[in-house]
Amino acid sequence: MTDIIIKLRDAIEDNYKYTTDSFEYITSKIFTLTEANIDSTSLVCYKNGVLWPLTPVAGAAVAWTRVGTVVTITKTAHGFITGDTATVSVTSDAAALPLGAKIVTKLTDNTFTVVGLNAGAASGTCTYTIVANYAYSSSTGKVTITGNLTAGDVLEFIYNAYAKYSDIELRGYIRAALGYLAIERYKTFVARSDNTVFPTPTEAEEYLISFIASVIIKGAISSYKTPEISISFNDKMSKEDKIKQAIRQFSKTYGIIDYLDLDEETVIEEDEDD
Repeated sequence: MTDIIIKLRDAIEDNYKYTTDSFEYITSKIFTLTEANIDSTSLVCYKNGVLWPLTPVAGAAVAWTRVGTVVTITKTAHGFITGDTATVSVTSDAAALPLGAKIVTKLTDNTFTVVGLNAGAASGTCTYTIVANYAYSSSTGKVTITGNLTAGDVLEFIYNAYAKYSDIELRGYIRAALGYLAIERYKTFVARSDNTVFPTPTEAEEYLISFIASVIIKGAISSYKTPEISISFNDKMSKEDKIKQAIRQFSKTYGIIDYLDLDEETVIEEDEDD
């Protein structure tokens, strides 16, 4: 359904807008972003001006060295910033590097230090686990911080948001469009719970579905054009009539109507010329 959503956004001109929200941490680790229709894949966070990765990289059997109580751990592209937490779950020498949660101090992109004990071996290996630093909920529009914060820390969230519609809203319109296709006996598509469509629409069918959804949303659409089809609508036509005309013209252009009878579990093909 993702590709249909992209086509639908193009059709209704619901484009990205770039947004930045800044917050100072006092007591609450829950922050409400200002925009409603956020593309969560675009969300990034800066903590005190430093990019704060959503999830650092866990380490398995990574090397460490110890000088006094300072244990330096080497892990390529570890993703930590100073103040994050690494939980040591396995260690070759607990006298030098005990198990448990450790506050990280970043040295380089590939090394960081934690506090150990001034005892035991001068080097060894360890395995550590991590937790996500934050999580965004599309249903509430809130970011919940699970990483470490100190009073006065400044968080800056940068993201893209859509001007009008969330993906959840557009999926609803797409399901309505699929309903029209079934009613007009073009084809019965099923919108699955994992947000895929079965059977998989062709590229041309994706454009048709996005067009029908755009008519449901906007209504006042005067034409429908693809490389194969060009339709002009009468200004007085209802949404339903525009949708019916587009489906019928699409069927004639592609010459065949396929639809799935879910009750009979059979696929029926009808030649449009018969």
